Amino acid sequence: MTDNLLHIPSAFYRCAGPNCGIQKGDSDRWWVMWSSFGDYQVPVMYLAPWDEKLAVREGAMHVCGEGCAQKLQSQFMGNVMTNRTRRSS
Repeated sequence: MTDNLLHIPSAFYRCAGPNCGIQKGDSDRWWVMWSSFGDYQVPVMYLAPWDEKLAVREGAMHVCGEGCAQKLQSQFMGNVMTNRTRRSS
């Protein structure tokens, strides 16, 4: 993620986890996830402890904890494998 993006404060964040959507409070257990095609020319998923600068970046997913992070990782992995199967068919 680049450092030159405009920082727009959000009044609230909601968890991107499947069937979650809980609003962020003062908890320090939140995480930020994002994916990109990366320098390796393959899909890459990133996970970082909560950081306001990362949270406002385009494509950032706000995650309330380990359970939602695992669900999003599982979805990401499933999507990658499904797309690989389609390309090889």
